[in-house]
Amino acid sequence: MQVSLRRLKTVVYGSGRKITAVTLVLLAFAGAVTAVSPVPAEDNAAADKVTYADHVRPILREHCFLCHNQNRAQNDLKLDSYENLMAGGASGPAVEPGNAENSYLYMLVSHSEQPFMPPNADRLPEEKLSLIKRWIEGGALKDAGSSAAKPKNQMDLSLAGSEQPQGTPIMPENLPKTPVTNVARPGAVTAAASAPWAPLTAVAGQHQVVLYNNETGELLGILPFPEGTPHVIKFNRAGSILLVGGGKAALRGVVVLFDVKTGNRLAELGDELDVVLAADISPDNKLVALGGPQKTVRVYDTAEGNEVYSIKKHTDWVTALEFSPDGVLLATADRSGGLSVWEADTGREFQTLAGHPAMINDLSWRSDSNLLATAGQDGTVRLWEMERGQQVRSINAHADGVTAVEFFRDGRLATCGRDRLCKTWDASGKQTRQFGPLPDLAMTVTVSHDNTRVAAGDFAGEFVLWNAEDGRELAKLATNPAAPQ
Repeated sequence: MQVSLRRLKTVVYGSGRKITAVTLVLLAFAGAVTAVSPVPAEDNAAADKVTYADHVRPILREHCFLCHNQNRAQNDLKLDSYENLMAGGASGPAVEPGNAENSYLYMLVSHSEQPFMPPNADRLPEEKLSLIKRWIEGGALKDAGSSAAKPKNQMDLSLAGSEQPQGTPIMPENLPKTPVTNVARPGAVTAAASAPWAPLTAVAGQHQVVLYNNETGELLGILPFPEGTPHVIKFNRAGSILLVGGGKAALRGVVVLFDVKTGNRLAELGDELDVVLAADISPDNKLVALGGPQKTVRVYDTAEGNEVYSIKKHTDWVTALEFSPDGVLLATADRSGGLSVWEADTGREFQTLAGHPAMINDLSWRSDSNLLATAGQDGTVRLWEMERGQQVRSINAHADGVTAVEFFRDGRLATCGRDRLCKTWDASGKQTRQFGPLPDLAMTVTVSHDNTRVAAGDFAGEFVLWNAEDGRELAKLATNPAAPQ
């Protein structure tokens, strides 16, 4: 077999053996490599990498540098260095790592988009186009020592905002109903949420999120969450996207965005070193905020997946956060009772709200963004107005601790607590209904889109749906439903 001198040098010197130039020549002509150590795996991996420095720059130098260099940048695009290429030009980014078909550079040189490049010349040979495509699909590496760039999230922002979408309410369509886990004893119901415009409730199971029609109790689908336990579930304001945050304690935390209709993953955001306990998506779908035991709130843009800013004021675990419905503010709370409100776009502090002496378990904004409700381990629900940053009401809701709170669309409140009860309250803070008790301490509460149903889940894994007006139990919804027959 034919063996190049370059490969023989890699093989022999990589094995630690001494060898003369004469021996190399003799080995090359004889093809005698059977007695030499194999190429290390890392060398093979490096050889398989397509990089800007080794493969793409020579192509661009031959065909593109005349018009796109440091001295002459047509359309403000320079291709003579990796940094210049990745910076893009007047038409925007030239390369989208991991996605050649959507990369402007590849579209032009492959003649799938005009203006065809190079100008007044034939399409590049297939072997050169293939190298450019492989380079982009492989993460657009700078050189052999680089790691692949993280591809952009593919977000659909067509239903941005908090207004009711036109047409039929968004519901899951043909989602899988096979459970990820199906155990005899379900785990604690760590999170639940109801869609803002449709009869849809999502509830956390073990490594999965289960979707139900909250009018009929029908199972509509199951979304796998292999990252771990879902600790927070939120619908976006249009009801088109479902946010799921969680992970594995002391190991990893992440937020995943799902398309409600198809169940497809739209984005994965964050890479925390501990589980995500709190998260939300902004009303315009452009930002996701998350927090947890690391005491830091991180805010990411959904289009690129980049961190926009971080908040490091909290001195304890971040346990709750939520964007205001108008998208102007972001409220965050922690395990020591710390509560702050921030400008959502910039992260600048807007208000510090002092009052809770112990952990804040949950918070919820009223639909007009003027009132914030917080659920405390001290047993109270406190209401805060934003203009002056003052507490306007304190409700003794659940003596052993309030674990969750949520505003109805009409301004009423739903709460649940360690006393195993779920309750509703009118706008003045007067209790209007009591539900339960549940078998174990209640952990999460949610209200249907039309204010007619209240649901709550407990530590033992039971999730119950009630009529909000008369308190009748309507259904028990399984967090680990049986596999379909």
